[in-house]
Amino acid sequence: MSLNAFQVNEQIVQFSDMDRAYKVNDFVSVYQTPDTISAQEAWRRIQAGILEEVPYQGNPGMTNSDVAYWLVFQVYNSLTDNAQFYLELSYPQLDAVSLSEIHGESAKLLFATGDKFKFSQRSVDNRNFVFPISISSKEQKTFLLNADKRNSAVRFPLRLYSQSHFLETANREQIYLSVYYIFLAVLVISSLMVGLGLSNKVFVWYAVSVFCYGLWLFTWQGFSYQYITSNWPEFNRHFLPFCSQIAIMSLLIFVQSFFETKNTLPAFNRIMNGVLLLFVLGTVVWVIIPNTYVAFAPRLFALRYFCVGLILVFSVTAAINYRKQGMNRSVIFAISYALFFITIVGKILDEYGLIAEFNFVVDPILIGNLMQVIGLSVAMMIMLIKVLREKELLKTTNMELARSLEQTKREASEEPLAPQFEYLTLKSKAVINLADIEYISSDGGYCEFHIKNKEHPEIDRRSLTSLEADLPEYFVRIHRSTIINLNHARQVKSSAVVLTSGVKLVVSRTYKEALLEAAGKS
Repeated sequence: MSLNAFQVNEQIVQFSDMDRAYKVNDFVSVYQTPDTISAQEAWRRIQAGILEEVPYQGNPGMTNSDVAYWLVFQVYNSLTDNAQFYLELSYPQLDAVSLSEIHGESAKLLFATGDKFKFSQRSVDNRNFVFPISISSKEQKTFLLNADKRNSAVRFPLRLYSQSHFLETANREQIYLSVYYIFLAVLVISSLMVGLGLSNKVFVWYAVSVFCYGLWLFTWQGFSYQYITSNWPEFNRHFLPFCSQIAIMSLLIFVQSFFETKNTLPAFNRIMNGVLLLFVLGTVVWVIIPNTYVAFAPRLFALRYFCVGLILVFSVTAAINYRKQGMNRSVIFAISYALFFITIVGKILDEYGLIAEFNFVVDPILIGNLMQVIGLSVAMMIMLIKVLREKELLKTTNMELARSLEQTKREASEEPLAPQFEYLTLKSKAVINLADIEYISSDGGYCEFHIKNKEHPEIDRRSLTSLEADLPEYFVRIHRSTIINLNHARQVKSSAVVLTSGVKLVVSRTYKEALLEAAGKS
């Protein structure tokens, strides 16, 4: 009869499936105390009726909690074998958490942990609070769990797993989240490199924004305490509000840069600079005196929510105002953040019990952030393509302008080729007009001067090398035995020169480069 009573009692977690996660919150009784007391004292007060049961809808801390919560629940092992269970409290931001087992009028403390303890003191190495409990077959046990965090929101979503199912679930979750955070890291690094490479601050601020939101999510899920601040519990207890501060600031700066609000919404942009200054001051105060800041934070929630709401209005206004300059950018931004806030609403409804949390395969906040990042990444890719096209067009235009300028300079500074002197006197006393010489060839120790409209060349006894030094610059050597007058060149190639008279002269490889440079073809 006793066994049958356990099986039909709806106030007891009936554990009968090794591959199922049981939502314990449906079976808890919740009490609260304004003071911090031991589990034994709390159980005594509950037994004596001093503590009254409080209404529980899944999230007593949607308003700021200033009490310690005590949860009483019973678990019955319906399995035919003794079993090792894992009780998971999936809310990492609790200062103190303890689990006690009830034996009659006494409460035996099993585990004591929380953010005010070092991470190494956790009973199970996990970002959430996980407690291993053993229950024999057909045995029922009563547990008392304490969740304590003051001046902050408090949640205590409890799930009960078999040990094997918990480890399998945790490992799978670890793989998914590792892939997700690696994706964020790659996105941050690539966006930062693009921004620095192109000297474009929008991409730099996008990288900063993704990093800050990733850090906030990393902390909100409890990973920062596990991997970053595990040995600094006092710092860890206030790290989440710090991350939320810098995430909001990075979002605001990114929106200002993304929609160029300094030019498109100058008045509103100045207001947002004032809001940004408030958050900067709040962050500085948090760094200097974190305990004081956190203590006064609840009194400033109204101002904080007003500023966040103002930022949302500013973002929407900026997106609408920017649609003429870039409709794609405005639409993608609006969709991305709309999806993000829809998932936030879903999370809130889940916490209030209006939506069953098992409807979500993974945390809706994680889904929303992923959808937001993917959407904004698409917008940034479109923007990158546009920037690269504009950069390429600008490069081409600059090259054309440079060539045009160089041509103009050359034409402006270029003077007609003219001889340094008009005539050359030969040893035979013959006088030759340099402008009439088509080319000069060498035959041993003699030079032959081929004159325009003259059938036979003039001959002089001298070497071609000694003569070359006395000639003006428009006379160019094209062969060891030939010098030409460029003013009589009709066609200059790398292998031959054709003169206006029709004479074709061979160009040797030794003098090819100098010829092309002199002719202006290099």
